Amino acid sequence: MTMRMALRQLFTAGLLAGVLSGCVVVRTTEHRIKLNDDGSGEGFLRLIDLRSDETTDSLVRRDFDQMLKTYDRYGIDEFERSGRKIVDKHFLVHGDTLILEVSYVFSKIEAVEGLRVTKEGLYMAVGEGREILKTNGNIEEVKQGVQRIAWDADAKRLMYVIREKSMPPGKSLAALYRKSGR
Repeated sequence: MTMRMALRQLFTAGLLAGVLSGCVVVRTTEHRIKLNDDGSGEGFLRLIDLRSDETTDSLVRRDFDQMLKTYDRYGIDEFERSGRKIVDKHFLVHGDTLILEVSYVFSKIEAVEGLRVTKEGLYMAVGEGREILKTNGNIEEVKQGVQRIAWDADAKRLMYVIREKSMPPGKSLAALYRKSGR
């Protein structure tokens, strides 16, 4: 699964529905999950380096405007339908990097996008084209080019940072965000 596909799943679930079906891509994803004994918990998701894969200024601007409209208008209802409730979301700019941070809570661990739960443990698949930069789980080779991160069934904290190995040409959305005055 590519980072774009993972993000499309996340945003299809509601956070920024429709944005990534266009041309917004993310270089790095950081996810931290804290689990309670009853299976509920908290999640913190950081999408680092939001970019448009368009190359002309007008199309990059269109992607940026659509991203902001979607961020403001959509997301909470769809995100909550999948069992997660957003408690905070905001953009940050560091140099030429635009970052989206989302904090959420959930009542069941199965609500966390991309996480597979079995009696033996918890798993996150990482497809070819992506690399695991950091995790507190165990990295296992599933097949050539595909890895998974595995945690024990009784794990209370899950953390991983995954990055795209290569990105399409495009432009950072940080400058447009900074100019927007938001």
